Amino acid sequence: MSCGPTRFSQLNGMDLSKTLGRRLINTVDRLRDIPVRFGLRPYEVHVVRTRWTGGERGVGYEVVIFDEAVLPTPLITSLDGVSRVVNIVGLDEIGSVRLEQVSGRYAEGYLSGTDENGNPPDPDTNFYYEVQFPTPGTITDGAPRRRFFPSSAPSYDASRFQWSLSLERSHVDRLNDGSPGGG
Repeated sequence: MSCGPTRFSQLNGMDLSKTLGRRLINTVDRLRDIPVRFGLRPYEVHVVRTRWTGGERGVGYEVVIFDEAVLPTPLITSLDGVSRVVNIVGLDEIGSVRLEQVSGRYAEGYLSGTDENGNPPDPDTNFYYEVQFPTPGTITDGAPRRRFFPSSAPSYDASRFQWSLSLERSHVDRLNDGSPGGG
């Protein structure tokens, strides 16, 4: 028994920006902003790019060329994955965190540090995430900046309108005022 030809949707050629799932991202993002307003996400997450004046990483002076907050502020999970250890130069932090509930409006390349063609950063460029935990009663300016680099590719969950990715703690941070300092 045949009911005739059935037409199914294919992604090839479909304008995904017009799907219900893509249109709902702004609504979901407004809901994700509620914990920030309630003070339940007392931190900022930034995407940062720096360039070295000497033509390769670590050579010359580091200059900040891009610093943008990831909004709405994503959820940081596994924060207990970062621990402080004592080593020969003093106290250091090691470990990883997981970013979840990163808005679905971001492109994968933006979150992974690649250009629009999927190429990695230039040899003279650093790409990383920065997390600031301001002291209660203050703004983020002057709060310590903790540098993390992606340790996994961003993973998109369309049913939750979100990206997730793992970040590994770097041993070098920018100075609290935002200027490159650690090298």
